[in-house]
Amino acid sequence: MSVAIIKNIPKRNSSDQVWIQWYDALRKEFGRKKANQLFIANWDAVDGDSSNANTNTLRSHLERYGIDVSGGVLGGVKDWALGVQGYFGDIFNASKIIGIGLSSVVAISLGILLFQIATRKSVRSEAIKVGTAIGTRGVSEIGKK
Repeated sequence: MSVAIIKNIPKRNSSDQVWIQWYDALRKEFGRKKANQLFIANWDAVDGDSSNANTNTLRSHLERYGIDVSGGVLGGVKDWALGVQGYFGDIFNASKIIGIGLSSVVAISLGILLFQIATRKSVRSEAIKVGTAIGTRGVSEIGKK
């Protein structure tokens, strides 16, 4: 199957996915070093740097295997913006996980507290005293020792 893909050499107007599939087939058939040489030779021959196939997806895929495809000024800005977006996406994802963890700790703690209040008379009477003190703004505790 990879031989058929290799024979179908991408053109300048081919999509980034076609180029990625072609490169992966080259790498599978010839190894990384030879595939890199063949890819760069064909990419330069069709002026791939200025084609529509020169996307962030293609550049990211090729960078993993040691090929640096120039994205030009606009491609560089777009790659930077996608990197920033990924950074903030990771921060929000981490914040979400931390928030869920802390909420779980609070919910479990409240559950244990309510269970203790419901089952232990001494804890219940102490909770009533605290609740009364809060409700009367401390007036109920004046004069008690």
